[in-house]
Amino acid sequence: MYSKFFDNMGPLPHHIHPSDEFGKLTGQNGKPEAYYFPPQVNNHGGDFPYTFFGIAPGTSKETILDCLKNFNKGDNKITNYSQAFRLQPGTGWDVPPGMLHAPGSMCTYEPQKASDIFAMYQSLVNEAIIPDELLWNACPKNRWGDYELLLEMIDWDLNVNPNLMDNHYMEPKPVADPAQMQAAGYQETWICYRSHDYSAKELTVLPGQTVVIRDAAAYGMIMMQGHGKMGAWDIETPSLIRFGQLTQDEYFVSEAAAKAGVKITNTSKSDPIVMLKHFGPKNPDLTVL
Repeated sequence: MYSKFFDNMGPLPHHIHPSDEFGKLTGQNGKPEAYYFPPQVNNHGGDFPYTFFGIAPGTSKETILDCLKNFNKGDNKITNYSQAFRLQPGTGWDVPPGMLHAPGSMCTYEPQKASDIFAMYQSLVNEAIIPDELLWNACPKNRWGDYELLLEMIDWDLNVNPNLMDNHYMEPKPVADPAQMQAAGYQETWICYRSHDYSAKELTVLPGQTVVIRDAAAYGMIMMQGHGKMGAWDIETPSLIRFGQLTQDEYFVSEAAAKAGVKITNTSKSDPIVMLKHFGPKNPDLTVL
């Protein structure tokens, strides 16, 4: 897996990441992914802080097939048959393969499976025209023009589920008793926890505190706020990065080091350390919800 940030001013097209089954057609892996909207980088929601997910219950397959066939006839209006959800900083969403989604304009932390397979099913976003080749991007060349294949890539039951929030929305969940963590000088929550392919936590170390944090698996981390020490290394959240400049905000923690415990010291008297930690498949600490 890997993680990334995307920070688009407007919405992205309604699109899909096919499953492993359909990825094999082009020699690619399927792509599940998750979103988290860190409060530190979302003081403004951008032009459209809403994300379309899935297909509105009651929509027929024939209706979506017509949208796909109208891709080159102007706005194919596929989001007319979807549901938009307002994005809330400090929360997230899980997006399995086969789910249509049109990410909104909040700065998004995205743990995902290591794949870039996608197909754009929306032809016009604001004033941006989506090229025809991006509609067929996940299809082998000998299947370009096969609209039924595009329809098959949609996990229909997943998309028309009327309870999308129940199954895919993610509020942070404490990894342990909050009062005990607070007394020990930190708070830690699961922020991505609905997939075996990856997971993520948000760790906050309170001002002036030193803690030892243990995990059962290796992880990558990135600083969102504060400064201090992590083991022998300085950690800090840069406010400005110049071209070519090395920073001290991203590190990798091996499995052995994670299990032994990582000592983190917050040297500030007022500013908490906040870091995001992303884990690979089958994290032993994770209970998928």
